[in-house]
Amino acid sequence: MHKNILYFVDDCLLYYSKKNNKIIKYKINNKALKNGKIANIKLFISSYKKFINEKKINNTLFGDNITVIINPSYTKADIDVLINVLTNLNYRKINIINEMKIYKLNNTNAYLNYNNTYCIISYIDYYKEKHSLFIETNLLNQKEIIKLINSRLKKRNIFGFGLNPNLSDFLKEIEEKSQNIGYMFSNNDTFLLDEFLK
Repeated sequence: MHKNILYFVDDCLLYYSKKNNKIIKYKINNKALKNGKIANIKLFISSYKKFINEKKINNTLFGDNITVIINPSYTKADIDVLINVLTNLNYRKINIINEMKIYKLNNTNAYLNYNNTYCIISYIDYYKEKHSLFIETNLLNQKEIIKLINSRLKKRNIFGFGLNPNLSDFLKEIEEKSQNIGYMFSNNDTFLLDEFLK
């Protein structure tokens, strides 16, 4: 069982601590994170230290282990920054897991991670290859995003999760404009961590 799990989304972090046995959702300084990645190292470190103190997260003298779930848009440079920052925050072993590994993808389904500043649609194509399409929601309006998703996917069950409060309406609109069927997880805000903990 993993002791600590961390996932960044929008300007929030989701953190599971085995000691507390619960998932904590914590809003970070809005310039520290962007699209689920560290955007400002100095702001992130100060916000994260504040989070640790407020939530009484025990980071031992010799350092804890942590697993970080990342979205598929992370580059090698993003991962290097993440590892360096967490090492400086006294984590001794950092395990990186791409969220694509958590999905149960097949030819008939897709996963939609829909948040306030971005969405990611993950699916398997005709050639059995995994793909993720990252879309910043401020660059396209909702109708354009739906058109883009429906151009990639035909007759799929789309499983939606994420922090966007309009997720249910978004999935309904996808259904109305295609042959895809949308499903929303009841634990849509903590779905990735819940699946990882199974």
